[in-house]
Amino acid sequence: MDVVKAVETYITRMVSVPSAMKVLLLDSHTTPIVSLASTQSVLLSHQVYLTDRIDNTKRDRMAHMKCICFLQNSEDSLGALEVELKEPKYGEYYLYFSNILTKTAIERLADADEYEAVREVQEYFADYAPLLPSLFSLNYTPSPSTPLYGSSPSTWDAKALDRHVQGLIAVMLSLKKKPVIRYEKMSAMARKLAVELHSRIQAESQLFDFRLTQVPPLLLILDRRNDPVTPMLSQWTYQAMVHELLGIRNGRVDMSRVPDIRPELSEITLTTSTDPFFQAHHFATFGDLGTALKSYVQSYQARSVAQQPSSINSISEMKRFVEEYPEFRKLGGNVSKHVALVGELSRLVERDRLLELGEVEQGLSTRAGADVKSVQAFITNNGISSRNKLRLLILYALRYQKTQANNIASLITLALQNGVRSEEARLVYAILNIAGADHRQDDLYSTGSLLALGRSALKGLKGVENVYMQHTPHLSETLENLLKGKLKESSHAFLESAGPNAGLQRPQDVIVFVIGGTTYEEARAVALLNQEPTSGSTGGARLLLGGTCVHNSVSFLEMTDFAAANFSPAVYEPPPESASTAPALNVNLGGTMEDVKVRTRTGAFLTLVSVSIIFFFTVIEFLDYRRISIETSVVVDRSRGEKLNVHLNVTFPRVPCYREFPPASHSSCPPRVRRMKHQVCLVLSLDLMDISGELQRDIAHDVIKTRLTAAGTAVPGSQVPELGNDLDKLTKQRAEGYCGSCFGGDPPEGGCCNSCDAVRQAYSRKGWSFSNPAGIDQCVEEHWSERIQEQSSEGCNVAGLVRVNKVVGNVHLSLGRSFQATQARVYELVPYLRNDGNRHDFSHTIHHVFFTADDEADESKAQISKEMRSRMGIHRHPLDEYLARTSKAQYMFHYFLKVVSTQFRTLDGQVVNSHQYSVTHFERDLTTGVLDSTREGLQVQHGVNGMPGVFFSYEISPILVAHRETRQSFAHLLTSTCAIVGGVLTVASIVDSVLFATQRSLKRSAGSNGHANGKLM
Repeated sequence: MDVVKAVETYITRMVSVPSAMKVLLLDSHTTPIVSLASTQSVLLSHQVYLTDRIDNTKRDRMAHMKCICFLQNSEDSLGALEVELKEPKYGEYYLYFSNILTKTAIERLADADEYEAVREVQEYFADYAPLLPSLFSLNYTPSPSTPLYGSSPSTWDAKALDRHVQGLIAVMLSLKKKPVIRYEKMSAMARKLAVELHSRIQAESQLFDFRLTQVPPLLLILDRRNDPVTPMLSQWTYQAMVHELLGIRNGRVDMSRVPDIRPELSEITLTTSTDPFFQAHHFATFGDLGTALKSYVQSYQARSVAQQPSSINSISEMKRFVEEYPEFRKLGGNVSKHVALVGELSRLVERDRLLELGEVEQGLSTRAGADVKSVQAFITNNGISSRNKLRLLILYALRYQKTQANNIASLITLALQNGVRSEEARLVYAILNIAGADHRQDDLYSTGSLLALGRSALKGLKGVENVYMQHTPHLSETLENLLKGKLKESSHAFLESAGPNAGLQRPQDVIVFVIGGTTYEEARAVALLNQEPTSGSTGGARLLLGGTCVHNSVSFLEMTDFAAANFSPAVYEPPPESASTAPALNVNLGGTMEDVKVRTRTGAFLTLVSVSIIFFFTVIEFLDYRRISIETSVVVDRSRGEKLNVHLNVTFPRVPCYREFPPASHSSCPPRVRRMKHQVCLVLSLDLMDISGELQRDIAHDVIKTRLTAAGTAVPGSQVPELGNDLDKLTKQRAEGYCGSCFGGDPPEGGCCNSCDAVRQAYSRKGWSFSNPAGIDQCVEEHWSERIQEQSSEGCNVAGLVRVNKVVGNVHLSLGRSFQATQARVYELVPYLRNDGNRHDFSHTIHHVFFTADDEADESKAQISKEMRSRMGIHRHPLDEYLARTSKAQYMFHYFLKVVSTQFRTLDGQVVNSHQYSVTHFERDLTTGVLDSTREGLQVQHGVNGMPGVFFSYEISPILVAHRETRQSFAHLLTSTCAIVGGVLTVASIVDSVLFATQRSLKRSAGSNGHANGKLM
């Protein structure tokens, strides 16, 4: 992310086309941008023979030349361009703007281009000053005419905000970055700028359609108020020293006030792109700079000897001299420039005693601190300028604002007695009220906690370059935390959610912008981080620093002074923690702490209101403390080997329950049924099968089947067979050696079919249809058809509990008796019910189907589960009272249930395990076979033939849903109560102070108007 290279690329593109003699027109904003990123020789190489300002009205008309205009899209530049296009002085115009051009501006230019001289209009996003490859400035120096702040330190001037948005948009577009935005949470200005930038990015989404990266770039917006110390210090690196003592303005240094300076050195250029010595040593310390300059001068002297006439003895040496002479002259000028510059720096350091002063400043800017006596000694020293005394005083006040208020007051008084004007001294209070400890979110001096002290001590063990380089900008710590994934969102928030672990990610491209201006000391810290290897702490991240402007101590104090003039007069008042002996530097100072002792009716009213509010909110907080809430969490179900209890209650209005047979017919019924007093073979069968291979057929244990009349009422005594005695008598009447015929069917092992059902079984084994029971003697003797006919119009209710393994399985209700044949599940349906004159189908009503665990067998735990389900609104099950209807006998209903383990935990520690489920269902008409079609006409093929009945297939979820009763802690209640009391009283005191001050001002005004002696009314 090299901003110099980015702007240089834009300028090269502009001047490359057309390939002809050209004029370059600039405005006041783009002139320094071009001068920082390009040189006159580069422009000449692209046939730019004239560079001028667009607002210069005295330019000559040269129609044979092409004109390139690089302008800011400001009102002044657009107005000057309109005038130019209405009376063009050049043959063709190529217009380039430094930022996004609005549709209105384009229409204005089109209207002004009456001669159609404009050949091209483009946007080249170079709306900022590229000072260093990793440093840019918006060149917005706050002043009375161009303010930065609004009416308070946390509000923007509207024009300043717009300029910052345009500048940062240009930076992002020139580097092709669409960053995630973070900002200092304490700064309302930082958040406002972040919101405006995000809105502009969204509005210009097409321009920001760049290739996505794994970790998106980051724009970190900081506020100068969070670190007022760095711009107040004396600097000890080359570029920073020049800016602090002489000032660097867009790469130029004014040396006209240097004693005995040569005319050609009255203004010098100092940029890394044009000066190799400055490029190599602009971050060098003052001590290293002297050594480097000495080597530079000796190198020049050596080359100077080689250029002497006495050393030229041949034609080849003459040729070499002619070729190297321009470079030699350039080297001589550069040596002279740096010798003069370093000499002036040395003179100013000695004159202002900056070495001694800098040592004290470094102590005040770090944890080491400084003795008040050493500060007093400098303030009383007449050899120290008032500006340096003020700087030292402000640094002391920032360092000891909370601990040595009396010393600050005495130092201000001492400064007023030793040449510091009151207009200057009041800046101490202004800076404390704008950027003091109460207005910073971070601890600059590592004094806030034991952890901060430990970090500071560890940093001290690493050593510093020298005693004058102890201070590290707070920006360095912020960037180190950012690149290590330790920058907390509580202090540097994301503008919008960037993901659950966005704060832990290490961005590879970081743009840091400081509202209120940055410094060259911070630029050096960023450059050193960029130079770290990929394996270092930065992880190869590329950092770019920018600011409103680049400050030295003078410009920072001027910015503060200009801003405070537009704030409330209270900004010049001593902060609340100041000593009572602090001198009053504001003529409009308000009252003293005695105001709080005055009893007023307004104060009494506010007290009553405050007590009422405190009581109201405390009661609400107490009720909230007593309320029991339920927290829900989801974890992996780690239970093994458990059982599920399936509770079901289903009514079939058109399917009979069962039929009866005598004991002699036991061979035709399952063994479990044969052991019953009356031999009952089921027509409506309840079966279970799971994935573990367990199979339960014709389940009767804990399951009750109730016969229902056609009207839906229970048949009296239907749970006990009524015809069993008659069948027993019939069996006894038969001879003991009786052996019934199987009528051609496949006989059982005994060879006899002694009952009607035995004949039916023989037919089934033979593969024949048992469709004429009236022709079978056994069926006629048993009155089999009459009994079937008697129950054929009935319905059946199946209710009970089935205990199953906690694995995938299904429970199904079907017509007929099930059996196993060749490893396949076979159902012997009841064909004799098909043509009995009654309608039979599997329409049904599910009264309930739900799952429980063994814990709910305990009545107390079951009651806990019921109560918690009711409180959470999950006491009803998905299939409760579900009606399913069909008119077709060959119809299948299939329900798919997802069973989720559920756990309830009460406040007293009881744990109840249960289950919930979700359900989807599928219905299928079996008359179509395996081939079917949807309502839309799509052909569907089923994998199996299907079977009439009701099937419940259940799956076990691997998730456990835990519901836990919770209640706020008593410590939370205490904390909330204290916060309520403190907050209400604080607001009430502010309101009371405002009302009291207003009332007193009105009384004073009335008293001065109504009484000559000035007595207050």
